[in-house]
Amino acid sequence: MEKTQFVVFINEVTQNFVFGDSFSDSYSKTVTMSDGRTRTIKLTAMVRDGRPVVELNDTGHISYMGLESTKTNGKLMVQLHAVPEDRRHEPPRQGLQTT
Repeated sequence: MEKTQFVVFINEVTQNFVFGDSFSDSYSKTVTMSDGRTRTIKLTAMVRDGRPVVELNDTGHISYMGLESTKTNGKLMVQLHAVPEDRRHEPPRQGLQTT
């Protein structure tokens, strides 16, 4: 699979955990929900059944996402967007920058 750069957003209904972190191969983030429980989100770009996908491991619960998709598991929402090819040569950054 060609190295694709992604931007990820992780949200709970009541709070934002990640806003625009970039990654290429894999990404991991542990967040504390409003009820005090922690969730570990691991994203891994891969090819499955001949199609490029991203494996979503939400504290052991595994599912698969398209390259432009949103998944919810309870109150947690993970949004994933592939970075356009003309912007892939920019260095990955943590969080979107504002000017």
